[in-house]
Amino acid sequence: MTRIIHINNQNENYAIKVCAGIIKNGGTVVFPTETVYGLGADAFNPGACSKIFIAKNRPADNPLIVHISNMKMLDQVAYIDDGLRKKMKNIWPSPLTLLLKKKESIPDIVSAGLDTVCVRFPDNKIALELIEASGPIAAPSANISTRPSIVDSETAVEELDGRVDAIIDAGRVKYGVESTILDCTAEPYRLLRAGAFSVEDIESIIGKIYVDPLAKGYNQSDVALTPGLKYRHYAPSKKLFLIENEEEFKKFISSEVSKDFMVLCSKENEKYASGESIVLGGDIYEIAHNLFYDFRYLDNSGKLYGVIQAFPETGIGLAVMNRIRKASFMIVKDKENIDKIYRVINEA
Repeated sequence: MTRIIHINNQNENYAIKVCAGIIKNGGTVVFPTETVYGLGADAFNPGACSKIFIAKNRPADNPLIVHISNMKMLDQVAYIDDGLRKKMKNIWPSPLTLLLKKKESIPDIVSAGLDTVCVRFPDNKIALELIEASGPIAAPSANISTRPSIVDSETAVEELDGRVDAIIDAGRVKYGVESTILDCTAEPYRLLRAGAFSVEDIESIIGKIYVDPLAKGYNQSDVALTPGLKYRHYAPSKKLFLIENEEEFKKFISSEVSKDFMVLCSKENEKYASGESIVLGGDIYEIAHNLFYDFRYLDNSGKLYGVIQAFPETGIGLAVMNRIRKASFMIVKDKENIDKIYRVINEA
């Protein structure tokens, strides 16, 4: 039976103590971070971490992220050179995850048998208190695999009640998209997953990095070095179509056929929709904050399909487009491919 643990100013210390005890005893806890909710277990306990894979239906070759709350914990789980360590003191805590060479303390189940491990120092008070009380926590996003990530505690309860030992009820998260992942095992450092920490901000502190094409979300890797590389992620159960050309998007959502679609768009494009629409937000941060939440709204709607526009890929926009592409059943890049949407719905 899953314990739902409501946190407020009066019971926070007690709630953290209870959840830390669950983790220390080999259990699983769903907890908030600044990006999305995570599903955590003791990073040094293979049996506990195996429960994460079972709860999520997660493939065994998809590694977990180890969450820490101080730099001493970093030395328990991974190797890092002095230069990068100094730079990270100016960056962490933040939504930036590093891929580093792992230490023997990290079980193979956490690293998917690789010699590397993803390490993150989250910028969330509850998460940090929980990690400080329990030790390093291995945690992917708290959702059933391939489904949209969970950004609020109500959805966490709906999806994971009965699958985990405890869920911390702490409302909505700050960003709504996962952390950025940077491969620091060789130079130049390589962006593997776009996230809430922008490329521009990374480069202003660390220096020039290589943006791997995988970070844009068009393709998948043969090997899951980190979460988000190999498998389709973040997808609603309804077929979602991404139309990248804005004029073609406006034309499509104005058409009669689009009335079978839930339109996901910016505030400025809402006026072109002939049917029902979801306004993702007025700026890219609001869009990021609402994206996964609105994917689930699409699933709960009476519409057969969803159609979504593209957004500029600067700042957090790169992460937004990565998630949209990963979630899309079909990506329509130009006018010539727009007929593919009609073929799919006519064959259904």
